[in-house]
Amino acid sequence: MDVKFLKNVVYKGRCSNAFKLGMIFASGKGWMKPAGCHVVYRGEDGVMDYSTIQAVMNVDAADVTIAVQDLPAETSWHYVRRQVSDCGLESANSPICVVEIDAEGEMELPIPNSPSELKIAKAAGGKLLLTWRYIRINEAISPVGFNVYQDSGEGFDYELPAATVRYTRASDYKWISPELTDGQLYKYVVRAFASAEEVNTVTVQENADAQGPVLIDDITVTIEDV
Repeated sequence: MDVKFLKNVVYKGRCSNAFKLGMIFASGKGWMKPAGCHVVYRGEDGVMDYSTIQAVMNVDAADVTIAVQDLPAETSWHYVRRQVSDCGLESANSPICVVEIDAEGEMELPIPNSPSELKIAKAAGGKLLLTWRYIRINEAISPVGFNVYQDSGEGFDYELPAATVRYTRASDYKWISPELTDGQLYKYVVRAFASAEEVNTVTVQENADAQGPVLIDDITVTIEDV
């Protein structure tokens, strides 16, 4: 447990970190204005700076907005969260959130893994069926969903997906197109996305067929004793 901000210099009943937390000191007593909260700390390349609070969150908050920070290009920053009790005691660190800054000084957003085993097949009614898998092993972040991009002869428009399929934490996914132009060749790419989209270019293609897949009739099975 860490109560370091209680050891800071107190001026007129307040110290810098205690001020952020809403901690009031008077007549030898201290108490929190809010009923507990979370504090966010930051460190470069894993060396945490616990002397400066970057942000304060409500206990039940799922996210927090941190003021604009001017971070140097090509650096890596770790952020952690700690819960602060009514008495000012801090919990252990939360899992680390890593923020990478690229050569242009922009934040590199984590991207999900690429979908695998993308396949295409004809479906009834002049439609096409796409199937794919999502494997979570070594993922940087789980996807929010999958964007399906279609090329009907004029190239892919990666600004305008033909459809979006929601991620459900399952491994297998599918999407059926609307009725397409008979005989037209269609190409597809499926990309996973979260805060940012991964950029695989794995393509499958098939000709739309108004008759759909051919069904086999009159299958005869003969069973012989061995």
